[in-house]
Amino acid sequence: MKTLKELLELRANKAARIDEISTAWEQKDYQRTSEEREELVTLNAEVDQLDDDILIARMHERKAANAHRVDGSNGENGSNSRGGISFVKSQDPDDKFKGQSYTRFLIAKAAAYVQMRDGNYVTPADIAQHRWGKTHPKLVQYIKAAVAGGGTGSGEWGAELAASDTRFTGDFVDFLYGMTVFDRLPLRSIPGRVHVKGQDGAATGYWVGESKAIPATKPDFSDVELLPLKVGAIAVASKELIASSSPSAEMLIRDSIAEASAQRVDTTFLSAAAASAGVSPAGILNGLSALAPSGTDAAAVRADMMSLYSSFLAAKNASGLVQIMTPSMAKALALLVNALGQPEFVGLNANGGTLLGDPVFTGDNVTPGDWILLKPSDIWKIGDGGVQVSISDTATIEQNDAPAGASDTPVDMASHRVSMWQTESVAFKVVRAINYAKRRTGAVAVLSNAEYGGVVS
Repeated sequence: MKTLKELLELRANKAARIDEISTAWEQKDYQRTSEEREELVTLNAEVDQLDDDILIARMHERKAANAHRVDGSNGENGSNSRGGISFVKSQDPDDKFKGQSYTRFLIAKAAAYVQMRDGNYVTPADIAQHRWGKTHPKLVQYIKAAVAGGGTGSGEWGAELAASDTRFTGDFVDFLYGMTVFDRLPLRSIPGRVHVKGQDGAATGYWVGESKAIPATKPDFSDVELLPLKVGAIAVASKELIASSSPSAEMLIRDSIAEASAQRVDTTFLSAAAASAGVSPAGILNGLSALAPSGTDAAAVRADMMSLYSSFLAAKNASGLVQIMTPSMAKALALLVNALGQPEFVGLNANGGTLLGDPVFTGDNVTPGDWILLKPSDIWKIGDGGVQVSISDTATIEQNDAPAGASDTPVDMASHRVSMWQTESVAFKVVRAINYAKRRTGAVAVLSNAEYGGVVS
């Protein structure tokens, strides 16, 4: 079988001959022969075949470049052995669910720490090698590199997780952020700890005659500085769950970690809560006067949409708007039909879609009955610094949604304290730096207590 180099040289020679005949045929008064015609047909067919052979030869070269020879012939470490020669797999198979690789990374670290607490010196890489070494060698290599300098004397293994595009972390970030309305909206990112001055109202221009003074306008301006604030959440899993290597157990751990963080972000963002200095920002509905629905049928929906739009139209700021509602409200609107039984609002379902031409985002943490209209580009958000995940099986946790514990003002919190060590559990702590603010006061409008179609949202 010819090498890639030989195939390329052969093709170049045949292509040169085709060019030679073609050039001669293009000359005026040249007498074309049947022999040349037959040669052209043959050469073109041979070039087509060579193109196929070259393609196959290139594929073989890529496979050879992606596989490298390793010592031994027992097929361990994810390798395949034939005739005493082993080749390490160049790629891991795709994750069965989004974020599986990073979840395994966390599980390996948690399981290793549990083993070390029991007196067995096992590293996260050892756990990963035992569970996934043969099927996911690249993941094992990643875990080895990621925890190379990690200590074993602390109850917490920290893992900084930025919004990267690597397959071992990026999928988990995408999954976590995809759970919140806040992260799905195209809000405008700005740097943290920087004053950003923006225009709150609309400026007006004028036609000006020759030698006449230009009329002055006085638009309102805003001044926003976003300081990084923390959203923290804790999810607890049993050691039995950590010890399980089944995908269903891994998915359960992933979901518990992500949901713990996602719920708090949306609950505050989509609320009317006031800001707490140094702790949490105000909800985007804070300070707004909610509109009242005009009815429950499709005509009321259209009228209420116009009411929501009115403030944006008055400010000449009605482009790029999006709607936010609960999945049940979106479904209720999708089920409205006209007298002929046809859907009133096509393109809408419980997961969102479009309503009367505008994108709809749905979320379980929207207040039931709220219909929110906002302009994403008029809401600043701090550039995301990623997520930090820490793990402990020795911490004592105040399992309360309104914890009293504070390191600066210690109090007795015995009534809700749960020991991870005593209950054979592992705690995953998720901390995320985040903040947001409205660029202008008219960035959001809301209608409350809607019950379209007679369905309580």
